Amino acid sequence: MREHPGSELELIYLFVQLVDAGSLSALAMRLDMPVATVSRKLSRLEQSRGRQLLMRSTRKIRLTEEGMALYERYRALVLTVDTLYGGGEELLEGTLRVAAPISIVSMIFMKAINEFRRTYPGIRLHITQKNEVVDLIDKGIDIAIVGGIQPDSSWVAVPLGTLDYRMVAAPGYLAAHGMPEHPSALASHDVIKVWPLYNWSLRHPQGEAFYYDGPASLTLTDLQGAISSCVDDGGILYGPELFFKQELQSGTLMPVLPDWIGERRRISILCHHRQRQPAKVKAFIEFMKARADRLFSMQE
Repeated sequence: MREHPGSELELIYLFVQLVDAGSLSALAMRLDMPVATVSRKLSRLEQSRGRQLLMRSTRKIRLTEEGMALYERYRALVLTVDTLYGGGEELLEGTLRVAAPISIVSMIFMKAINEFRRTYPGIRLHITQKNEVVDLIDKGIDIAIVGGIQPDSSWVAVPLGTLDYRMVAAPGYLAAHGMPEHPSALASHDVIKVWPLYNWSLRHPQGEAFYYDGPASLTLTDLQGAISSCVDDGGILYGPELFFKQELQSGTLMPVLPDWIGERRRISILCHHRQRQPAKVKAFIEFMKARADRLFSMQE
């Protein structure tokens, strides 16, 4: 039986709050309401609409396709109502779901993420680390940290910094195999390739360009593993200079063909359109933007 329109809107309002809170228990605590009452009201909404909106336990929820559509439809309206009648302040709490490539979080952002957690203890971070393309809507992702140009214009891109790609090798490897004099000599060396740039685009300041798509002695999806192999005299690696700056500074890695410049890869935060950003999303973006220069600096 369909709920009265006024009653159903009240239940939809509760549903949107539940999604933002991240769990039944978190919303029950915020509203000072028993968990069983929140669950019962949600069941009434699902019964009224004739479909399951989310899969849930006390500690976590996951939206169904119908639930995501309902949330997207009414999220802006709920924010407007909260602004008009609730003082306009959205609490900085709930679960923030972040997607990022495997190496970027651990090698660039982890320290800043820990700082964010200490600054906003009410926000729980759930970080999915995958190199594959993630369906952000289907997986309920709030924010994605990505590299390169993103074709999906339905998301807002906030640039943070750039990664400059270079070739490096360990002194021991170069002592044993010699320094190549030109990129064309790479085919006779042990080459380490790593995601996402398995083929290398190089250019010389005088205008010459070279594209290496030859074989590799080792291919990985984890940049930390690639750097470890390179330090252990494993071969020549092409990767973002920022990720092995400590090895360059300590001398455990050396530039290879330093006059040849690799690609520049922009790192950005993706999020939903700005008018739909929850406070926790805005807080994360502003926090990382304020630290972007430090995160991408080669000097520290």
